[in-house]
Amino acid sequence: MVSNESDRTVRNIFDQYELPENRLTHALMTVLNRDPSLLVPFLKWLGIDDVPKSRALRLTQQQVPGTVLDDADDIEQKGLPDAAVYDDDGWAVLYECKVGLKPTGGQLERHRATAQRNGFESPWIVVFAAEEFPGNLPEKTICKTWREVYSWFSNKSSVSFWARELVDYMRTFERKMLARDYQIRGTITVFDGLRFDEENLYTYREAKRLIRLLGDLLQARKDLQKIGVDPDGKRRPAITGRGTDAVWDFLPLVAARDAKQFTAFPHLTMGINRKHAVAAITVPNGVKGGFRSKLSTIGLHGFLDIVKSIESNLRSVVKRSTGAKPMVYATQRHYRSQRSNAEVDGRIETDLRTAVLHKGSPVKYQPQWVEAIYELLVHKRSNIQLGFDVQFQYSCGSIKSVKAVDLFADAWIAMSPLLALVLEE
Repeated sequence: MVSNESDRTVRNIFDQYELPENRLTHALMTVLNRDPSLLVPFLKWLGIDDVPKSRALRLTQQQVPGTVLDDADDIEQKGLPDAAVYDDDGWAVLYECKVGLKPTGGQLERHRATAQRNGFESPWIVVFAAEEFPGNLPEKTICKTWREVYSWFSNKSSVSFWARELVDYMRTFERKMLARDYQIRGTITVFDGLRFDEENLYTYREAKRLIRLLGDLLQARKDLQKIGVDPDGKRRPAITGRGTDAVWDFLPLVAARDAKQFTAFPHLTMGINRKHAVAAITVPNGVKGGFRSKLSTIGLHGFLDIVKSIESNLRSVVKRSTGAKPMVYATQRHYRSQRSNAEVDGRIETDLRTAVLHKGSPVKYQPQWVEAIYELLVHKRSNIQLGFDVQFQYSCGSIKSVKAVDLFADAWIAMSPLLALVLEE
């Protein structure tokens, strides 16, 4: 049994280096040293097929295997690897670890040459980076992303305390790097669900990390590109929300590619707050294309038809996620300054099921809620934003897992009739 004192110690050990790359490297090597049962399986997972017996292996950092570095300031000049695993018979694996910069072929060959000069004739080179290595790799050279490393240790976390420690540390590491606006090329961890609960309370840093990972996965999806999502479009340059109860980001549409302001077009919004997660289609007040005229043209009954269509489309999504609620809202806001948060002057929000007469539904039929939203939109005299969304509860097992990605995507696809109306020419 590992004591609480040990738990506190390992976190201090992980963070003893200043450079981010060195912190991750040290965390990885510490875990492999503390739990030797992980070492050989990890090396074999990397693709190394000639691993010696575990008892023969040694681990080192910031030095040539089997030697001691006299001057720590000469690390780069001496062509030293970030870490290494080796034995006394000339077998070695050299690690080059990157977070912000890309590794270069010349750097890897210097590591190999240095090892060969010190008696390791045919060393393996393993690169850990936030992005995949561009181009072809030399013989006995392997590249793995930190995301893949995270996933491997995550799969081992049910049987290894130290694997869990590394997974937790990598999450914390990424949160800190994002908070400091450190330019990570890609991501360090992977999205594995929204797991806020009484034991894992909502925090701004964790929500910021998760919404970035979630957005990356969703923006790359082909099914969302079919409804107009721009796979190369720019999302929010900075995820704000410190001191508030929510963070949000959006997926831009191809139709908005040349827009000066993202609020000139509808967009797919994702939100993470203390209460729940939200997948929404947002129609900003300043949307182009005469949206109010389109609403007037189709009339109240036409708007109700769209609401009913979206509600019907969302039933399968709601059924798959315990406690999920399909909603529509209209909100009036103003801003004290360009940098200030919105001041909400008024808001109407209702469950889409209030507009549908459905026998046996716990949500009673009351279409006047949707009618009131329609009246606000066609007679607006202020800044009014429309949105359809699904509120996902953190208690849902699917939301706690990678299945949350599918739920978000399917919710947006179900709500896409709204996009068709807004973007119609």
